[in-house]
Amino acid sequence: MPQFAIWQFFHLVALFYWIGGLVFLGFYLLPRWLRLEHTPQSWHSLAQAIQAFSFGGIFAALLLLLSGYAMVSSIGGFGSLGVAVWIMVVLGTIAALGAFHLAFAPMKRLRRALDGQYWAAAAKALRGYGLFARFLAALALILTFVGVLGVYL
Repeated sequence: MPQFAIWQFFHLVALFYWIGGLVFLGFYLLPRWLRLEHTPQSWHSLAQAIQAFSFGGIFAALLLLLSGYAMVSSIGGFGSLGVAVWIMVVLGTIAALGAFHLAFAPMKRLRRALDGQYWAAAAKALRGYGLFARFLAALALILTFVGVLGVYL
């Protein structure tokens, strides 16, 4: 089996996890969560679930970077890239950095608010997490479209 295909498999698995999680959290779970009343325990449970997804997101982002750069290497390096692949490399690296940001900055604000039992601040942090998750999901979908379309450019 060609090396490129193996890296592409891992790239797609990480991409499916990342986009699926971002869409679920950003478009479905968090907007509905914020409309309901919650106990302190339910806030902490949600924070633990988001933290677990965030660590999975870091792993997915690292796997996307590793597999993406490995695919670039297996096709001859950066000098042999077309425009579409360059767009994917640049935007993909930015998206991966966004995954690291999402795992740390909004989570830090949420944890601080929950530890102090500042429920309005926790809701604000959760809205920020959801907004950034929606942005990253849209960016990941654009990257996927460029990747599919890149075959024809």
